[in-house]
Amino acid sequence: MKWTIDEQDFLWRKAETSDLNGVLSLLQQAGRWLQTKNTTQWDYYVTDLQGNTAEVKDSIDNHHTYVLESDGQAIASITLEDSPSEWDFSIWGEEAGEAPAFYLHRMVVHRDYAGKEIGGRMIEWAREVAKEKEKKCIRFDCLASNSGLNHYYQKRYRRVGIANVYGQHSKYEISL
Repeated sequence: MKWTIDEQDFLWRKAETSDLNGVLSLLQQAGRWLQTKNTTQWDYYVTDLQGNTAEVKDSIDNHHTYVLESDGQAIASITLEDSPSEWDFSIWGEEAGEAPAFYLHRMVVHRDYAGKEIGGRMIEWAREVAKEKEKKCIRFDCLASNSGLNHYYQKRYRRVGIANVYGQHSKYEISL
């Protein structure tokens, strides 16, 4: 699918195995930038990329990860898991096994494209896909201490609680 943003064309598609390094590069870049914002969100992509690669690769191999590319380079990515992972159960508890939901993970936009509402467009696209797949909601989380991301999310989405695991995580849900 083609997207046009600020008169620039982008290709929106499912990630392929060959996209792994591009997606990991986006996550590392975001992790380094987040460190400058005094948050540990995604610091493991900077400090232990090798230990966190398998999860990203599995999502790509299972066709749950999508990339937005420009001139053959990944500039954004999002993962939509159609069933809860072990992580999701730790955050959402018993709720994770209830309503059919998408679990949004690793939404990332290259810093050169920040402020162009690409993240918002990706979430709107995810809403449409979730409706088509008859999901009841989209769930996602972030560190409660990441004030910038929480502020961004709370202006747009409903925070439904705090999970007290691995520190505190704000839980967000988009009802469909």
